[in-house]
Amino acid sequence: MFQKKCLITSLVAATLFFSPSAFAANTFPDVDGTKYEWASESIRLMVDKGVINGYADGTFKPGKTITKAEFVHMFHKLFPEINHSSGNSSEFVDARKHWANKDFAAIFNGDYIWPYAESVGGKYPNYQFYVKPDKPLTRWDMMMIASVRTDYTNQTLHPEIEEVISAAAQYKDMKVREANYYDNFSAYYPVLYIDKSGEEYSYDGDFQDQKAEAFYTLTKMSVLTADEGFLRPKAQVTRAEAVTLLQRLYEATTK
Repeated sequence: MFQKKCLITSLVAATLFFSPSAFAANTFPDVDGTKYEWASESIRLMVDKGVINGYADGTFKPGKTITKAEFVHMFHKLFPEINHSSGNSSEFVDARKHWANKDFAAIFNGDYIWPYAESVGGKYPNYQFYVKPDKPLTRWDMMMIASVRTDYTNQTLHPEIEEVISAAAQYKDMKVREANYYDNFSAYYPVLYIDKSGEEYSYDGDFQDQKAEAFYTLTKMSVLTADEGFLRPKAQVTRAEAVTLLQRLYEATTK
């Protein structure tokens, strides 16, 4: 039963990204001439590069939301030179038998395992890291994953904390506050914990510098943009939004 389930899951993934019915002209009736026209260039570029494909019925389904695993798979297809796996399986426990195992291993093994874990279990030295591959992707998730690329190309900015606070203040829904014991310090949690009580500002909690640098870099590069002052960090990501961000990231980091 388990093998059959894995086979079905793999076939679903193949249908989503590598359908043999790829369209020669890369045109889709549910994109061109619709409210998703704004994403048509990004869709065509990503289809041309084999990062994503349409469905067997001839549609692209631009408004369909995606999972973290689906985005990591697309990200790895676009940037295959990023490979931290050394041929090993993913260090995330819940990704090892997942269809996107190789993608998670390539992007997050090694130094990226700690800050990018959704949760950590076990006792030292037997920590186990979980990434929640089938979680619906949020815009903040997408931003943090994209930051792996700017790290790879040495384009990540390292602003002063005051600059981060000032940048966050430009958005109506970016939260900056001091941390407490019960807070979620995951890189994927869209709050910047900064202690502003002393003479000098300091990051308040684990991995806040990575979060702050990713936020600052990708908004300054206009890879992640706001809508009427709202960054919408918790909003789930559609296929159209995912390929648009990937195009921006590709153009901003590829010489």
